[in-house]
Amino acid sequence: MSDAPALTRMSAAKLRVWLLARMRGEEENPPVSELHMESPDDYVATIHEQSRDKAFRGRLEKAIVAALEEAARGDLRKGPDARAVRYLAELADTLELREAATVLHEIAERGAFGGNEGALDSDAEGFVLFALAGLQEPGELWSKWLAVWKRELPRLWPVVTAGLRFSDPQQALAILPEAAERARRFSDFPLGDVLWAFATDPTYEPGAIARALSGISDEARRQCREALAAMGAEEHELALWLPGPGPAKPTIPDWARRKNEGPDRPPRLQEAA
Repeated sequence: MSDAPALTRMSAAKLRVWLLARMRGEEENPPVSELHMESPDDYVATIHEQSRDKAFRGRLEKAIVAALEEAARGDLRKGPDARAVRYLAELADTLELREAATVLHEIAERGAFGGNEGALDSDAEGFVLFALAGLQEPGELWSKWLAVWKRELPRLWPVVTAGLRFSDPQQALAILPEAAERARRFSDFPLGDVLWAFATDPTYEPGAIARALSGISDEARRQCREALAAMGAEEHELALWLPGPGPAKPTIPDWARRKNEGPDRPPRLQEAA
């Protein structure tokens, strides 16, 4: 059994072999507990977190990147390598392995990121893009993320908002009005998650999110409010994160505001000259 003491004695090469077997589903040792809703990468992340052996953690990190690189050479539309990439990408993200960014980018380019829709398993692609969003070099992939945002790929829009935000936080604010509009057209778009991620990002100064949303309609503002409230936002947070209501609609009809027709009677009742 590959318990923690046994793993700490393994070389990076052996750790890579063990990782691939586990993430491909060939040999989950120790077994994954479905009762506790575990995934194959959870055990590895826990071992890394709990270990005080710096050399072992270094070998494990190197093995994770190597395993990801090897799995990426396989069929990523379906099957064991697609499964392995999904869990290894999640693991790289959890452990913040910036060394994995290059491999993640190469995998992403084989899918929608490179204009090849449907070329990757959808779960694997989502986790690869999410990991890449957090591990990318700021500004480097902005145009790539924006190109995917502009395409009709609703399943990827949520993770693309994260990619844009981490790539260039200030430019990313410009997509928020469009995100609110897309939520009106696509009921499964997670508007609350997206707005919450922006609103709680310490990169932004107070009021930045509200200013970015200042041009949205009252209906869109209401939807944003409801989405954030469902995430647990409190009243003082909503007041800070959302713009105030638009100007009140005039109660005096248009004809009454025209100086040449006077406020007393509508135009059709004006006496003929």
